Amino acid sequence: MSPPPTAPFTLAPGGPPDVVTAVAGETGYPGIRMTATGDEPVPPLDAYVALPQGKGLEFHAEGGANCLLTVRDAHGKTTAYPGNPSPDGFSLTFQGVDPELSGKGSVSTAWVAVRADGGARPGTTALVFCLGDAVSPSTPVRITDDIPVSAFPGGPPDITLDHDHPVGYPGVRVRADGDGTVSPQDVYVALPRGRRLRFYAESGTNYGLTVQDRHGTQHLFPGHAAADGRALLFPGVDLFLSGKGTESTLWVAVTAEPATTPADSAPPDAPTTPKEPTALTFCVGVHTARSTPVIVDVRTW
Repeated sequence: MSPPPTAPFTLAPGGPPDVVTAVAGETGYPGIRMTATGDEPVPPLDAYVALPQGKGLEFHAEGGANCLLTVRDAHGKTTAYPGNPSPDGFSLTFQGVDPELSGKGSVSTAWVAVRADGGARPGTTALVFCLGDAVSPSTPVRITDDIPVSAFPGGPPDITLDHDHPVGYPGVRVRADGDGTVSPQDVYVALPRGRRLRFYAESGTNYGLTVQDRHGTQHLFPGHAAADGRALLFPGVDLFLSGKGTESTLWVAVTAEPATTPADSAPPDAPTTPKEPTALTFCVGVHTARSTPVIVDVRTW
């Protein structure tokens, strides 16, 4: 049996909730919980954090080149300490870390940022944290090769394309149906045949897919058009889904093709009812959905 730590505090898994991430998914934050057992404040100490071997986890540098150890005190104040990586990148050391423990019973937490690389092995693992001579595994990290996702019509409102509104934005919503962070997905978008729609490039010749995350921030991903221009492929799209029930919206820009035959143009006495609505097809990984409805109103074109 190992001797008890001599530092006047204990370490235990804790900090942010258990980390669930997909292979090549978003960042997770495994951490520890620190509790003072002595009456005196705990002085600054050196810290060491190591990744498990063979699991495909890697430290992630946020906000610059340094990987950070974040300490949060009992009042929610956070302090970040830059780390020195080992030559193989599997461990970090931090100097002069204040554990923010002011006396007996005080509690703080600490964590680092990690990601599962493209070769990560599914399963549950943990990092090791050492603070002074106290040691503890981190919050569990569960790596999964698939987090279930649903796709369904949504995004911007229903769209009518006419002379005054020549560009529309049909889209879909996607939702994480399991805990964890969804890995990047390929997204394929196809136009309906025979409906006078074409993709619209808003910035030069590049077609874009917009992903709006749950915070309302929009992210643009470039796409590749099929030879006939009727479909677009967007590889490696980050859906910004992290946590069961989180949702994002995706959309592309479309416009109407010019009339090519007299039958495509509406006579002055045409009925006032627009054409039947149509929709694009979105494939998000293996999940498919029809887009927001689109109507091309040829009466005003």
